[in-house]
Amino acid sequence: MNEVDLNSILKRAALTTPRAMLLSSESALTEKLRNDDGRARRWRFFIRLLFIGSLVSGVATAGVVCWSLASQDKTHTAPPTMRLFKEPLPK
Repeated sequence: MNEVDLNSILKRAALTTPRAMLLSSESALTEKLRNDDGRARRWRFFIRLLFIGSLVSGVATAGVVCWSLASQDKTHTAPPTMRLFKEPLPK
């Protein structure tokens, strides 16, 4: 329900109906507002679910990529040679 629908319902209820019918249209209006609130809650839940799903999949993808790159890295498989442990060259 948007603002135009709400305004038209309220104007119609105020101008054309007697008091008894006004009460019945008021209950119809509150029922319609309840249904719209439920729809808005469902949309918010869906958007949150999409956001959380994309966040989790992004973190999982980053973890897999980092693990894959780290497992292929051969830099630290052999220790580097250090001058301290080398024997001096003969003169």
